[in-house]
Amino acid sequence: MAGTKLGLGISVALFLGFWVGSVQAQVAYVRNLSELRIKELEDLAIRLQHSINPEKYACESYFDYVCSRNKPLFSIMGHSPQMSELFQLLTELQNDPEQFEAKQKLMDFFISCNSHHALEDCYRETFEYFKPLFGYIVTKNLLEGSSHELTDFLGILDRFVLRSRKDFGSHPILSKLATYKEKFRTPRIYFHAGDLNREYRELRIYRESYEHNIRNLELHRKRNSTYELGVQRTMLDWSMYLFQSRNKPMSYYYSTFTVHLYMTLFNSQERHRDFTRFRESVECLKLPQFVNVLDEARMLAVVYLKSFRAAWQDYSTWIVSMPQHHEIYDQENSILKKYHHLNNKRVFFTLYAQNFCEFGKDLAEHVFYLGLHQNPDFFDIYSCGFPTQNSMDCV
Repeated sequence: MAGTKLGLGISVALFLGFWVGSVQAQVAYVRNLSELRIKELEDLAIRLQHSINPEKYACESYFDYVCSRNKPLFSIMGHSPQMSELFQLLTELQNDPEQFEAKQKLMDFFISCNSHHALEDCYRETFEYFKPLFGYIVTKNLLEGSSHELTDFLGILDRFVLRSRKDFGSHPILSKLATYKEKFRTPRIYFHAGDLNREYRELRIYRESYEHNIRNLELHRKRNSTYELGVQRTMLDWSMYLFQSRNKPMSYYYSTFTVHLYMTLFNSQERHRDFTRFRESVECLKLPQFVNVLDEARMLAVVYLKSFRAAWQDYSTWIVSMPQHHEIYDQENSILKKYHHLNNKRVFFTLYAQNFCEFGKDLAEHVFYLGLHQNPDFFDIYSCGFPTQNSMDCV
């Protein structure tokens, strides 16, 4: 490998620039919210405004309302980091005083990429191929044991496991999730420099040969990576999700993470149900013919209906479970309403719905949005009147 010295050259520094302010001063609070959370809420509101299409009528087609501009903000379990976030992370990784071989290979790949592609493309590719090293810098610098992101996230997991055990009993998914939850109290242990060196030990990276590097990285990901499956993959996904979730409101977490947990659980449960009872439930929903003729589409309709309903119930329960939660909810709404009467419920509905923009209008409206179409709060918030038929008791 060219450039075996671990010191990073000036060429990399020119590519990455210089990041200022990674050590934040004491953050001020306004009542229950820090100034950082208020700013993030305002930024989220502005991004939501640009994401939805106000020329479309939400009650007529919610897909057109939230997806027709083709600018969904998030997907289930987070989103691809914005360029400014990748810049921040890669610069922090460069400036991190701990030098190790895996980090040097990342930097060499970045240099080789930049000789063929634009800088932004190289940030993206470096993130995709060396994601565990981004997990290293995230868990080292941002996910301290006292961070409210980690506390909120673990609280959501705790409440999910407790509630689901009452409804599902000793389900193997819940047992695994409870184990992962305890492991994630100290996520940094999965991204030590020595472990990352072992992860990339067999990988050959050459500063002068981008094409060879891509082939080697693809082979490594298929054959040797320990972060593609199992507990390491979960720790990496959760770490990156929390980095992308910094200072977000709870309406974000429940619509992009809790719903993902329920989808996993209901997907397992529904496939083991009595077929006759399942068919009766689906017939009660009066699904359109193009959905009803496909077993998998009918199954997904029920899974996503139940997942949305459960996630919405959990969020509603969180709001009223403690006086401080309701105060936070009200304070957030007072900030959001300045942006065309936005509120937390609209945030929840929009972010949930945008999970499925890529599947197209027909599947979104008739499979993934069934929970929205039977939710009284949805009809109230968007002034849609009342649902023409009530299928709440079908499943």
